[in-house]
Amino acid sequence: MKQIEGYQKIRLLKDNDKKEAQFKYQEAAAEFEHYATNLYDLLKRKEEIEDSYKQSLHDKSQIETLQSYHQYLNFLTPNILNIQQKVEKARKKMNLLQERVTEQYIEVKKIEKLIDNKQAQFRQVEKKKDLMLMDELSIRKYSESKDR
Repeated sequence: MKQIEGYQKIRLLKDNDKKEAQFKYQEAAAEFEHYATNLYDLLKRKEEIEDSYKQSLHDKSQIETLQSYHQYLNFLTPNILNIQQKVEKARKKMNLLQERVTEQYIEVKKIEKLIDNKQAQFRQVEKKKDLMLMDELSIRKYSESKDR
């Protein structure tokens, strides 16, 4: 039974590792979501500005308006590229941490399976001992009744 207690401690450690990996994954997912939302907002803003720019071209607006749209688009483009890089980096980190969570989950399941097997073996040994004890008692009872 001491052996099973040792395995229980190992399972507890592995379970803690799994929970820590899950927590880190959730943080990475939140970071990815933040950057992805940022990127979405920037792209949506860029699309709106491009639509306004095209509309201004058709309406023959003043040059200052066209220039301001063009400058704003030039300002947005590097920001979009920067955020895209951050999104990609956050996605890679999130995927890596997802793999670690999966690995930790597998490790916990392995330990649990090992514990289950050891407990089954222990129960089997105990049952065998009980049967042997019952046999011994039966033999004694029989020999006592025969002696009478």
